[in-house]
Amino acid sequence: MSPRGSASSTPQRWVVGHDGSAGANTAARWALAQAHGRDVEMLVVRAWDVPALDFTLPMDSFEVFAPSAVCVDLDELMALGADSGVAVHDRLVRGGAAAVLLDAGDDASMLVVGSRGLGGFRRLLIGSVSSQCATHARVPTVVVPAASKVEQPASRITVGLDGSEHSLDALSWALDFAPEKSTIQVLGAWWMSRSGFTAVAQHYTHDFEHAQATFHELLDDVESSDRAGRVLERHFAFADPATALLKASSEADLVVVGERGHTGVAAAMLGSVATHLVHRSKVPVVVVPSTSNQSMPR
Repeated sequence: MSPRGSASSTPQRWVVGHDGSAGANTAARWALAQAHGRDVEMLVVRAWDVPALDFTLPMDSFEVFAPSAVCVDLDELMALGADSGVAVHDRLVRGGAAAVLLDAGDDASMLVVGSRGLGGFRRLLIGSVSSQCATHARVPTVVVPAASKVEQPASRITVGLDGSEHSLDALSWALDFAPEKSTIQVLGAWWMSRSGFTAVAQHYTHDFEHAQATFHELLDDVESSDRAGRVLERHFAFADPATALLKASSEADLVVVGERGHTGVAAAMLGSVATHLVHRSKVPVVVVPSTSNQSMPR
């Protein structure tokens, strides 16, 4: 099906996954709220496929399984977008949901998904599709919990910074994304390695102080540049990074992390901190891929 909506030439294209669930509606409305005042075009994508059958159907009859629309209230979304100057299009694509969204997001500026769709177990905070998108997307991916606030653009953003290239990519993205006069809290944390617990206090105090000094040096460089009046707060904690970020997220509108940090195994597609937040945060989480990974073939 061809996209709906008026043609518009814009520098940013945000792809929003929609499976007809209430969580997907929240994700779409969150994206619209963030798009307000920006030069953005929004593409709402729904995947569909033929269910497993005990008998064979001719290929030309598969279309009967296609949904009639991307979502029930797309007209309302388009109207809300028009009020904000955002063109909203829709697209139905046959295929597995994660694969369809990853392909659609390849040439986008951002991919937005709900934390759980129609196929998710209620006791799980995040579904398999959103998890796969956050893990494998080559563009920043936002996982939006169903209870997220969708009325206003994010004005308080928390970013995890551990000094790795991935975390610096996340901070750069947050600074570019944050609206003017918003507050960006940059959070650093240091915790003893497993072997560190066997050492006496003076053996790891030096490591903590070194990590803290590096954290502030990096932010000194950031603050020396013009950031359009954004307030930059900094906090460095002696704590487990995942736990510290999750706690800080309770007072944020949005949390931004790199796909991996210093503690991530190189072969892992998504680091432990990012995974922890995506599965447990009650506010939207953005996973920013490494700039080097955005051009890698899948």
